[in-house]
Amino acid sequence: MTARPRTRPDASPVRRRTRAAAVAVVALLALAGCVGIPTSGPIGTGEAVLTEPGSAIPLANDPEPDATPVELVNGFLRAVDAGLYDEFAVARKFLSRAASTEWDPRARVVVYQGRGPEITAEPDGAVVVSVPVAATVDSTGHFVEAGPSAREEVAFELRRDGAGQWRISQLDDGVLISAPTFEQLYRQTPVYFASADRTHLVPDVRWFPTRNQATSAVEALLAGPSEWLRDAVLTGAPEGARLTTASVPVTDGVARVDVSAQAQLAGAADRELLLAQLEATLGRLPGVLVDEVRLLIGGVEVETTGAATLVRDPGPADGPYVLSGGRLAVLEQGGLSPLEDAAAVPATANSPALGADGVPRVVRDGTDSLLLLPPEAGAPQAVAAGAGLVAPSVDRFDWVWTGERTPGASLLVVSPGGGEVRVAAEWLEGRTLQAIRVSRDGTRIAVVSSGVEGVALDVAAVVREEDGTPGLLGPAARLAPGLQEATDLAWVDEATLAVLGRTQAQSAATMHVVVVGGRSTALPLVDGAVGVAAGRGERALYVRTADGTLHLRQNQTWAVVAEDVQGVAFPG
Repeated sequence: MTARPRTRPDASPVRRRTRAAAVAVVALLALAGCVGIPTSGPIGTGEAVLTEPGSAIPLANDPEPDATPVELVNGFLRAVDAGLYDEFAVARKFLSRAASTEWDPRARVVVYQGRGPEITAEPDGAVVVSVPVAATVDSTGHFVEAGPSAREEVAFELRRDGAGQWRISQLDDGVLISAPTFEQLYRQTPVYFASADRTHLVPDVRWFPTRNQATSAVEALLAGPSEWLRDAVLTGAPEGARLTTASVPVTDGVARVDVSAQAQLAGAADRELLLAQLEATLGRLPGVLVDEVRLLIGGVEVETTGAATLVRDPGPADGPYVLSGGRLAVLEQGGLSPLEDAAAVPATANSPALGADGVPRVVRDGTDSLLLLPPEAGAPQAVAAGAGLVAPSVDRFDWVWTGERTPGASLLVVSPGGGEVRVAAEWLEGRTLQAIRVSRDGTRIAVVSSGVEGVALDVAAVVREEDGTPGLLGPAARLAPGLQEATDLAWVDEATLAVLGRTQAQSAATMHVVVVGGRSTALPLVDGAVGVAAGRGERALYVRTADGTLHLRQNQTWAVVAEDVQGVAFPG
């Protein structure tokens, strides 16, 4: 359903257009019967079981007799809403026989916002639908957020059938769904793969319909990771493996996953890895309770010693750490406690960074060098130098990442032991680094850069040697296209970033929560914000202001927790 330029009528018998299916919002209000409240008898007690409320099922109506082209398209838009529940049976009644056979409604979803689509009829009998786009989702569940002014204009070709009724004769694959309907019918779903060293689970966020969500998630897992992530992760599913059943049944909390015979080619370690991936993926489906996963190959349950043990969503054990009064300190119990085994740093020091277990510890001195803070209060040692280095980030292999703020500069990665590598990425050519942060599982890096088209927030896979040495960055996945400025960022959890920046609608920079593979959301403004840090989860978000005040997020406000702070960071 990709939009293509429209042309005016010409001598061609059929005008080439962008065609798409669209959806309007329809909600079914289910009325429950009234039950009287007892006024006598004993008071009973029991255990209350809470479940996620089910989604309302939209209603779909057949085409109205003698409907005009605009009325027919309107009816089709409403019928598509129910398509996820009736396999688009009613929606196809609005199409000609040939169009119904060729149309693939699951190829693409365009999520639109605002009051609704603008629908107009044209002299040649076509109906044009125009919508402001919020996001798109492809057939494998990849969600791409649209820019603030994105708009898509699509069209339907219509002709009369043998009974003289208008029917849609040409349309592109896919559907349009309003944002409220999408929120009701789709769920964000992490599909898990493994880091290259088989120690960590790595999420690949997708979006699937709530109906048959478990099936969609397993199909995506068997098909493999997203292209941008592919070079940095592994899967236990052999190439070509697929489900042998129409769905993944979940009964009494037990999911039975029956895969094709290709899985017999996998060794014991890969089967255990696949089981770990399935347990992590199915165990976190919103609204679906899965306590156990049973893996079958061709209908026969697989005997394993259990799922492989991998770390999921590692978080810092303590922190945040701050630079204050020329010393590295940790914020604990409402106060700052200087680290006795860390030497004093120059007054120009800023931007601390620490390894996952608290070491190595580095700070930036001014903007042109990085200092390593050895244990036992050893004197700070210069480990990197360059023109305008970005704030450092330490990965779980203890490599320290930075880079110069010069157009086309590569990333500089150094080891406390003296090793140094340059990590290049084709998509960074001609761009200037602004900020970087490596994920805690070590497989991905988030990068803010600027170029002739403005600021961009990208995430890419980190491809490493067997010993963990960084080699190169994979293709970039663009996030939060609405950001016009961005200066700092941090990983909030395994799939979420906190980004300090500003959109066109904002007068000052504020923190944005950005899901890798999802949407971005702005948090309340903190005047003068210049830096961010994040522990695990949105309740551990910190903002530092230009006057050295450190704020912690508390519900919808920010509370002051420390002052005279020159930098803040969590381990990892």
